[in-house]
Amino acid sequence: MTRRRSRPRGHRAACPTGKVRFRDRIAATLALATIQRNDRPGRDKLEARVYRCPSCGGWHLTSGKSRVAR
Repeated sequence: MTRRRSRPRGHRAACPTGKVRFRDRIAATLALATIQRNDRPGRDKLEARVYRCPSCGGWHLTSGKSRVAR
């Protein structure tokens, strides 16, 4: 018998871009805080912020710096 892996709270199916999608900013921010708290030494990139995706309307995490609105 196989067991289905449950998704973290606030997590939805992947975006068409292939990134993990969160339903709202709060869920993405909580995931970001958890990742930052449990960071492993020597990891090259660390997620730094959340942003709203123009493709799916969900929220994603990124290690990129904040973009300036023009």
